Amino acid sequence: MAISSAGNKALERNWSISEIAKGIQWSSIVIGRGGRVSPGEIIFFMDQLSLMLETGTPVNKSIQAISFQIKNKTFKNILKEIEQDIEEGRLLSDAMTKHPHIFSNVYTSMIRAGESGGFLKEMLERIVALEEKQQKLLATVRAALFYPAFLTLFAVSVVLFIVVYVFPKFGDMFAEIYDSLPFTTKVLMAASHLLTSYWYLILFFIGMGWFIAYRFMTTDKGRMYIDLLKLRLPLFRNFFMRIYISRLMRTLGSLISSNVSILDSLTISAGAIGNKVFSKLIDKIRRSVEDGKPLSQPIIDSPFFPETVKQMIRTGEDTGTLHKVMPRLADYYDEEIEKHVQRITTIMEPILLVVVGGIIGVIVISLILPIFKLTKSIH
Repeated sequence: MAISSAGNKALERNWSISEIAKGIQWSSIVIGRGGRVSPGEIIFFMDQLSLMLETGTPVNKSIQAISFQIKNKTFKNILKEIEQDIEEGRLLSDAMTKHPHIFSNVYTSMIRAGESGGFLKEMLERIVALEEKQQKLLATVRAALFYPAFLTLFAVSVVLFIVVYVFPKFGDMFAEIYDSLPFTTKVLMAASHLLTSYWYLILFFIGMGWFIAYRFMTTDKGRMYIDLLKLRLPLFRNFFMRIYISRLMRTLGSLISSNVSILDSLTISAGAIGNKVFSKLIDKIRRSVEDGKPLSQPIIDSPFFPETVKQMIRTGEDTGTLHKVMPRLADYYDEEIEKHVQRITTIMEPILLVVVGGIIGVIVISLILPIFKLTKSIH
């Protein structure tokens, strides 16, 4: 495929694709001015802008009208800057590239293609649909994991309350019959003493451990290590692979259908995946395509892609329907992710209930048995 006019315009402005790919994020996140723009606000903006363009309202006036409806001060200020840039003669895509932490470069590339081809409204609608599907998937995963997370937090809170608050009240009494105490009671007494006497040291070491882990994970080496674990650990490999394949297929399909060249689409997609190991794989695919090989060849040779993906990509390439095949693959893997999460939570919930019940039961027994012994010794 030849490089699109959108890509040529980018090159005319001395933009390289590697620069475009830097800082790509799948959805809007924290920005440098102390504010936060949610994905919902981005969806609202894109949807309203598409609607106003359909009525024939100029882009700058449309953004001005939409900004009045935005309550987020940070986002409102950014929209004012974009409006000013457009009034000064810049394109919407050019104005958005100044705010890469708000507007993903996947989306600005699609908007640039829409501006070049004269179908900006349709491109905005496609972006809205793309973001809505991504947020729906994230909401499904979060909802499925909420109950296990809540149950775990509740269990930890109960254990800490009993060990830190209840056990010290019986410490003096249990000391008198220490030799005859059950082993679990002795362990809990030791834990209670440790937590109540050296809590500041425990918090210090936890904080230091968290800080060291955070610093390591924010380095290139640390991120690479974590991303590699995601693709190698047996319990998580299939889950994360489905996420990355879905994200790649949806992003790549959207860019290709937006008349962005295959090479540019692969480069931009590599930055949008969120996994350094998988991004390197996409870079390898891009270099293979750049050498004249078909897109399906490096995908077929890769052990990361399932047979279903390999066959459908080859078919889509042979028939010239990659832009249709890739979104279908993304939808398929989104459904697979939902099913996988549901299976995990279905298995985890009863296991967690049994484990939590067992832990609390051991603690209660460890507390009650010594009291019975004390009562018998008194009688």
